[in-house]
Amino acid sequence: MVKIPYGTSNFEKLITQGFSYIDRTQYIEVLESLGEQYIAYLRPRRFGKSLWVSTLQYYYGLEHKEKFTQLFGDQYIGQHPTDLANSFLVLKMDFSGIRTETLASTYQGFLSNIQKSADIFLSQYASYFDELDDQYVGAADSPDEVVKRLFQTVKKRNTGHKVYILIDEYDHFANELIAFHFQDYQDVVSRNGYVRKFYEAIKTATGDGIVDRIFITGVSPITLDSFTSGFNISRNLTTDLNLHQMMGFSSEEVESLMIGIGVPTPKLAEVMFDLKQWYNGYLFNEDAVSRLYNPDMVLYFALEYQKTKRYPKSLLDTNVASDYGKLHRMFRIGEQDEQHYEVIEELMLTSELSASLTHQYSFEKRFDRDDFISLLFYLGMITIKENQLDGLSFQRPNYVIGELYYDYFREIMLQRANLSSDHLRIRDRVIKLAQNNNPQPFVEVVEQVLTSLSNRDSIGFDEKYVKAIITSLLYTTGIYTIKSEYETEKKYVDLLLKERPPIKPNYTFALELKYLKKSEADRLEAVQQEGIAQLSMYLQHEELQQTTNLKAWLLVFVGTEAKVVVEVG
Repeated sequence: MVKIPYGTSNFEKLITQGFSYIDRTQYIEVLESLGEQYIAYLRPRRFGKSLWVSTLQYYYGLEHKEKFTQLFGDQYIGQHPTDLANSFLVLKMDFSGIRTETLASTYQGFLSNIQKSADIFLSQYASYFDELDDQYVGAADSPDEVVKRLFQTVKKRNTGHKVYILIDEYDHFANELIAFHFQDYQDVVSRNGYVRKFYEAIKTATGDGIVDRIFITGVSPITLDSFTSGFNISRNLTTDLNLHQMMGFSSEEVESLMIGIGVPTPKLAEVMFDLKQWYNGYLFNEDAVSRLYNPDMVLYFALEYQKTKRYPKSLLDTNVASDYGKLHRMFRIGEQDEQHYEVIEELMLTSELSASLTHQYSFEKRFDRDDFISLLFYLGMITIKENQLDGLSFQRPNYVIGELYYDYFREIMLQRANLSSDHLRIRDRVIKLAQNNNPQPFVEVVEQVLTSLSNRDSIGFDEKYVKAIITSLLYTTGIYTIKSEYETEKKYVDLLLKERPPIKPNYTFALELKYLKKSEADRLEAVQQEGIAQLSMYLQHEELQQTTNLKAWLLVFVGTEAKVVVEVG
């Protein structure tokens, strides 16, 4: 049995303690071959960024030279080492964990992180420095002054080695500021702001020949240009085709991992199908050949399955849900909540969006629709579907992200309707549907939501919008895997509610939805007959006939009322 490195981001621990490791070290060679010395590379949350930073630290840090064979001997780069291996003084910084409640706490957190990094640097290379160096650097009282003094000390001591700077989570605190304290954000990145001065000091050190290489990683480029406007030497290689698979798992790697945790051969195809639906789908360059799995999500599944030989009760890792849930705050950027909600709504209703990808952000111009859609892409909330003339078509990458969207959509929808999930008892109603084949209690709550929303003049109901409401409410319990527009020989079931392992409800469902405005009520009978005919045809499909305990229902809404709730078949 393999050891699953879920939550492990220290490369040495992963290698020396026998954890499963999918070798990515060939990309060290690729990075060097690109000829770029100052690199920014971004990926969504929980995509392996911190582990990669740790890998670079152990590969380039001269203090780890004696352990090179132990750490890298079995990896690609150990068998094809570059000339730069273990030749740098590595200065590693991490800007996560900074409290952003006030300008003062943000500043102090930023300063403390840099001071701590400088202290660790001087300690790990203590043979080159003395106590006076520690005191000189430690006496600095601003972020830029800390690194200036540190670089002056390196130059004075003439160590014979250049500095390699690694910055992890560069934007973690900034994203919090953007969402909640936008004016504070503008202050810290302004021309006289301490963050910009910090990066300007690093740029100066590159010009002086002290800092030779830099690798910066985080989630979004939205702060990259603001932070580094005084540091215009870096290249953002986030969408570089050569680096597409530097983070993330391929299908072959996931399958190998599943075999390693003991998934039986007869069950392997089924497990891989489910994992593809849940965790795959990420494409960061439109010309990339294959889509990627979120590694953290896969490792979560592997760890849970290995323990019990069953699917985890929740296929959505609570840590992932928490991290991605926090990203919703950034939907408020630019104080254009309504416009951004309309984009989310469009994605719910049409399953895809079109936009030109924004590569460089600036808050000196209006934050427009393309900027927001691009932000969703960088956050991992959507991914590239395909090329589209001079732009790109985007879609939700997988079922996990779809569920998070519907959670967000439901939250906003209920706020607009002035309703609460607790008051509506949505879970109880979905359970009655699942266990008793009784849709009526659930239909009643849909009617209540529609009635409350109809009081808003801006709401224009149509069939897609009603389906989005129903779907978001069904997601509340997590009982079903919900397939929208499920294809049966090029005919599409509106909603297919399938079993969601390991949960086994008494019934699964095929739902056909129809919507008529009140002015179209005279068409009710014809629409009802059309819906029954469609459902009857879908039920003849081989896959649906093999689905156990499948029930088919037609729901026809006229205005805010369900005029038809009838079982078919």
